[in-house]
Amino acid sequence: MNWPNDVDGEVLKNLEENGFDFDEEVDIDFIVDFDHWPLSDDEKKNLQALYPNCTFIDPDEDALDEIDAEPYVQLTINTKLSYDFVVNTQKEITNQMKQYGGWCDSWGVYQE
Repeated sequence: MNWPNDVDGEVLKNLEENGFDFDEEVDIDFIVDFDHWPLSDDEKKNLQALYPNCTFIDPDEDALDEIDAEPYVQLTINTKLSYDFVVNTQKEITNQMKQYGGWCDSWGVYQE
């Protein structure tokens, strides 16, 4: 398959090269970063109203010194993986999260 020449296309290309089955529905995890943390109780409540299955990932104090140990919100959507779905979902999430100082520019799938 011809994937677009960007970060998301590169990830999909690597998945394809490793035998990923694009015909199966999978859990796709979208990561939402914020310009502040912790989120207020109202912000958490509003995010849960938009995405009831969201998970607030708040590393413990010892882990905050590690690379990539920043707090974030994870949204999981079960569907077939495609470039258009990934790109459009990241845009949609970012548009919804802007009012809370959030954005989505990363995602992943678990591959056995």
